[in-house]
Amino acid sequence: ISGDTTEAGGTATFTVVLDSEPTADVMIDLSSDDTTEGTVAPASLTFTPANWDDVQTVTVTGVNDDVDDGDIAFSIITAPATGGDYAGLNPTDVTVTNTDDDTAGFTLSKTTATVSEDGTNVVDAFTVVLDSEPVSDVVIDLSLSANPDAAIDKSSLTFTSLNWDTAQTVNVTGLDDDID
Repeated sequence: ISGDTTEAGGTATFTVVLDSEPTADVMIDLSSDDTTEGTVAPASLTFTPANWDDVQTVTVTGVNDDVDDGDIAFSIITAPATGGDYAGLNPTDVTVTNTDDDTAGFTLSKTTATVSEDGTNVVDAFTVVLDSEPVSDVVIDLSLSANPDAAIDKSSLTFTSLNWDTAQTVNVTGLDDDID
């Protein structure tokens, strides 16, 4: 294999050629053992008595999964050959690694909210979104410092594998405490 695949659609290649002229057409089916990490093309190779010594190239393409799951190894399964004197011979499977491009984290639209007691800027807001799909629910607890001059409209945010990439809004409201 020429190298690793990537979740950004990066490809790797390997080649196959027969060692001797076959007595009939030889077909080798190819498949990925984990299509969530990589795909293979073509799905099969055919060698004939006329092209048996021509190198055929197989391309493996990485698949993006949005999960910070690290680099994942998978195999391209080379099925036993069919046809001629190669029937039943099983080429070695090819191991490939799909390089992960995701990083667990979250993004806030801003880190400072400004509200007032006088009614000119009573409500401010910020959003939170995860940077990669979680493997289980992620709960972010929210609270204010000991400042009685503001309130927030949520005590927590919950992100799932279904809503991880949708920003959730937190509203901050200024409260009039009648104190100078």
